[in-house]
Amino acid sequence: MAKRILIVDDEADICEILRFNLQMEGYEVQVAEGPIEIKEHLPDLILLDVMMTPMSGFEWAEKLKADPITADIPIIFCTAKTTEADTLAGFALGSDDYICKPFRISEVKARVKAVLHRFDISQNAKNMLKYEGIVMNLDSKKCMIDGEEITFSKLEFELLALLLSKPGQVFSRERIISTVWPEKTIVLDRTVDVNITRIRKKIGKYGQCIRTRFGYGYIFER
Repeated sequence: MAKRILIVDDEADICEILRFNLQMEGYEVQVAEGPIEIKEHLPDLILLDVMMTPMSGFEWAEKLKADPITADIPIIFCTAKTTEADTLAGFALGSDDYICKPFRISEVKARVKAVLHRFDISQNAKNMLKYEGIVMNLDSKKCMIDGEEITFSKLEFELLALLLSKPGQVFSRERIISTVWPEKTIVLDRTVDVNITRIRKKIGKYGQCIRTRFGYGYIFER
């Protein structure tokens, strides 16, 4: 699926130049003359001008980064504000790059590609849990132990993922039950213990990393 790029700039000529060239690179491109509502159709990247009215690009970027729904969208400022202070202000707002006008279209295309590549890597990392030979893919729901795929039940997978997501943190049985088991399911503390025992066996030598804190719960210790 083509990456979606939103160009926000009040200069129509620049918008059309960027639109044409980015579409030639295979991107799906949307153009806007100023900040618009994007929550229903989130772009993969925003190319954002700064000097716009009534809301500047800096102001809109600040709003986007403050909203959990839009906070992770990569932003590249593309602007005639070229001082060092402007550039630093852009990065302080959480932008991923800063391109000064006038720009070369080849530079824009290269930077767009680089930012999208970095974002894909970071997103993939978020969807993976790793510890030495344990690799859990939270998208495919697969778990590899020292290169061998191990089959877990849904509850076992979710329980191991919970512990591995925050090594060093103790999870009470109550917290485990409320997080892993479906709502309104009656679960005994002993049921958690049984699943922990199964997980320890399945992950072999790493089973010793799942430790019991008597009176508190379970912890994954590196």
